[in-house]
Amino acid sequence: MTDKTVVSVKSTKKPTSDTTTQRYLPFSEIRDNLIIMKDGSTRMALKVKAINFNLKSEEEQDSIIYSYQRFLNSLRFPIQIIVRSLKVDIEAYLNKLKTLAVKQKNPLLQEQSYRYIDFLTNLVDMAQIMKKDFYIIIPYDTDDNKSVKQVWIVGIFKNFWSAITQEENVWTIRERRRNIAKLKKENLDRLIIVKTSLDQIWIKSDEVQKDELVKLLMNYYNPKVNTEVKVRDDISKINVE
Repeated sequence: MTDKTVVSVKSTKKPTSDTTTQRYLPFSEIRDNLIIMKDGSTRMALKVKAINFNLKSEEEQDSIIYSYQRFLNSLRFPIQIIVRSLKVDIEAYLNKLKTLAVKQKNPLLQEQSYRYIDFLTNLVDMAQIMKKDFYIIIPYDTDDNKSVKQVWIVGIFKNFWSAITQEENVWTIRERRRNIAKLKKENLDRLIIVKTSLDQIWIKSDEVQKDELVKLLMNYYNPKVNTEVKVRDDISKINVE
């Protein structure tokens, strides 16, 4: 008999203080603009640009409403619409104005610049000016991917063993990548359907990229974190065992 050598890859992950918290998150990983949930389903997101409905004529408003109604009725899978309200941050704009004011050689124009800066600062503080971001979340978790879910559940137990032994089998890594590729294709097909339908009613949308997804989730679960800080490479892929 000959001994079979099992090729393994030692995990480079280091335990962090956030591991306990991550166990309570509903998703396990973000890969290639794809949110992978712990139950094996996936999510992709579209960021939708708003249109000024009030400036449209009555005929245009009716056309948009009926077209949107037909769009919703034509969907054969659920979607989630998220409206996110954020306080307008003009700190960078104010700093730019201050720099220009310092360089201003005309005393009168310099004084007017400082007055304008004070006006904007007071306006934002008093009026609490908000901006709204609109997202459509497209899931892939129908009964058609039961077999994929079963494979994924088996993978969860393998990942649990890998977390203990700090190593992963090469076959496991390849199998997981194949499953993710299949899930991404199915989810992307649905995203294209939604995006195309929105284009037909003059609503523009863009697929949310991985870095923006990470920032969106970080801000949702911890609003006090400054998401404008550049996301490090080591947290751009969130993986929860």
